Amino acid sequence: MNMDVGNLEAPVFRPPSEWDSLLIKVTNGCTHRCTFCSMYLTKKFSMRKDIEDIKNDIRKAREMFGSRVEKIFFEDGNAFVVKSHVLIELTRYCYQQHPNLRKVSSYAHVQDILKKSDDDLKRLADAGFTMVYVGIESGDNQVLKDCNKGATQDDYALAAQKCHQAGIDWSGIFLLGLAGNDPEKSQRHAVESAKLINRMAPPMPRKWYISPLTLEMTPGSEILAQNLKNKFQPCTSTQILEELYTLIKNTDDDLTGCIFNTNHASNYLSLKGELGKDKRDFLHRVEAGIKDPSVRRPEYMRGL
Repeated sequence: MNMDVGNLEAPVFRPPSEWDSLLIKVTNGCTHRCTFCSMYLTKKFSMRKDIEDIKNDIRKAREMFGSRVEKIFFEDGNAFVVKSHVLIELTRYCYQQHPNLRKVSSYAHVQDILKKSDDDLKRLADAGFTMVYVGIESGDNQVLKDCNKGATQDDYALAAQKCHQAGIDWSGIFLLGLAGNDPEKSQRHAVESAKLINRMAPPMPRKWYISPLTLEMTPGSEILAQNLKNKFQPCTSTQILEELYTLIKNTDDDLTGCIFNTNHASNYLSLKGELGKDKRDFLHRVEAGIKDPSVRRPEYMRGL
């Protein structure tokens, strides 16, 4: 269960793995508007400009939760957009106030990372900032353009390497079904996403994370409006699993340290292991899901 000091603006979002983190409001909303996302439609993006006010929240959390805080997640949609010196100061202060703290993280748009120098990223890591969660969605440049992602495959590959070199853990999120049910587009989406995963592999031994989710057309999203106008047709559950199979199949067999996780509630199958050590097992399980619908997560149990 998350901890906070009571000033977060609903709705509040964070990665599933941050379920037990202290949530500290650094920004509100998100700087970007992707076609598939309705998460921050009710929020106008803003930054908290008084750093002492944010520090007060961090200090107040110590008074409220004592030594229980081990992880802190900076809200909101892409708090990593904040200037490097501010993030460094806030990160250091988190560790000063919370003696058992072991992780500080946030969502980040790829451009947030690319705008920061290698030295800034290294100083941020040295301060104790440990992980960025990056919504990659696809390795296919056309899909990225169509969903208004504001990035290319090259951007993601470069940003991942910048984080690896700095010592910041990389957690990349892909979105199955984002290309729609056209077989050729779906295939390219999966193959190019696998190609990007291969390009993001760190040159040194370290853990990194890849988490495919499945597209949900939520109320208020542009992609739902496209669907209602017959301009976008979603994939079937079988097509989603075929995409997942193609994506895994086209990743390099010698990938190491890549924690691969499809445990998110939007997905039809739950996989967790390491690419490429567990690649054959993953393919076997996805193939079984393609052939036998009974092993898939039922629709009523899926969600965001």
